[in-house]
Amino acid sequence: MKLYELIEEWLYNYHKDSVKQQTFVRYDCAYKNYLQNDEFSQRKIKKITARDVQEFINRLKRQKSRKTKMNLSANTINILITVLQSAFTYAVDFDLLKDNPCSKIKRVTNKAERKVEAFTVQEQMEIEKYIKSLNNPEYYGIILCLYTGLRIGELVALEWDDIDFEKGIMSINKTIYTTKNEDGDWYFETSIPKTRTSKRQIPLPSYILDELKELKKTSKSKNIVSMNDGSFLKPKQLRERFMRLLKKIKVSRLNFHALRHTFATRALESGMDVRTLADIMGHANASITLNIYAHSMTDHKKNMMNNIPRLFAYQ
Repeated sequence: MKLYELIEEWLYNYHKDSVKQQTFVRYDCAYKNYLQNDEFSQRKIKKITARDVQEFINRLKRQKSRKTKMNLSANTINILITVLQSAFTYAVDFDLLKDNPCSKIKRVTNKAERKVEAFTVQEQMEIEKYIKSLNNPEYYGIILCLYTGLRIGELVALEWDDIDFEKGIMSINKTIYTTKNEDGDWYFETSIPKTRTSKRQIPLPSYILDELKELKKTSKSKNIVSMNDGSFLKPKQLRERFMRLLKKIKVSRLNFHALRHTFATRALESGMDVRTLADIMGHANASITLNIYAHSMTDHKKNMMNNIPRLFAYQ
């Protein structure tokens, strides 16, 4: 049996029905783009050694992405490592091989420090001021992200029934993402959040709650974020509008996810403890939150240090 035969047997006949469609599409795309037509896939599985696998991984590190034309990301390479490890584990479990040549292969780490990009206080004020001047409910999702830290998939999936106006609680229990069907066509899928902690409840500030109450009076959709005629507002449309907005008001051209980072940064600056922020963000634990945002608050740290009183003056 050749490697491509093993992977396709595992991926299409065994693994496909046991994972979310989004995960399957991710594996399938990575396999077809970077492994299926590689000479490595033509090798017989019984002759593949750990060194062969590592040499393939090393080649991937030098390979260019079809989409960005830059080196493949650590995430893409790790998906391919997962595909190989899982396929070879399948081979061992079903007595096609005695040992898994991937058992000691290590995942790739991104050596570049993860940079968190957030809007400054002044930039956030400019964004909010401009959105208010538009008087267009279709843009309110941007404000909601700035004050709740929602991911864009969670935002467009949010429904009016997900808000308890009496208790002031917003429930995050689903997300919307794009995936492929059997014919290879892309479509929108609504699913539960991918991790246990992503499913969460967020207490809303009173001012956001009041604005949502007013927004609901004129809404024609079950979704909180929608077109004014009640039709679905696609994530791509929302991203494009956001980028045009930033260009219009001459604010840093950060991506939509920067709204989530901005919320977290403002929350920490306001004194929110990390454990509470981790729960609101949907992180598995507080250490994840600290690792992401510890380096993004230099100015705030300086201010806090300057607030420490000097007990004795030497001069």
